[in-house]
Amino acid sequence: MSESAKPREYPFPSAPEENEYRIFPDDMENDGLIFFHGTAEKNLDSIVNNGFRISDNLPSVSFARNSSLSLRYACEVRDDSSPCGVVMAVRYDYLNERHIFQEGFGLHVYDLSVQPQIVGYCVVPENYVFR
Repeated sequence: MSESAKPREYPFPSAPEENEYRIFPDDMENDGLIFFHGTAEKNLDSIVNNGFRISDNLPSVSFARNSSLSLRYACEVRDDSSPCGVVMAVRYDYLNERHIFQEGFGLHVYDLSVQPQIVGYCVVPENYVFR
């Protein structure tokens, strides 16, 4: 994958707790069509190149309304093979689809034949501890 094909990288804030652990700019955090997904950094290129996929052991992919929930998840899934996490920001054009279920925390998406647009990502450093 060429660097120009990768979505915009946002720097990890020096003190995320000062903004309620929201790690993206307020205009993205407050956009009703932008959602966030936390994962291990090793999954970033695959998702950018091939899209989100539903795993064999889960029926859907989840996206949070704010990045703080995804930040926590990105920290929890880090391991020796991927010491950094990543939070991805995605945009959905429409939420009123049969395969998208809105919940209080965000979305469960059960059919990914139409992928959300990845509008950015933020790498969570391996030494960052979510509190």
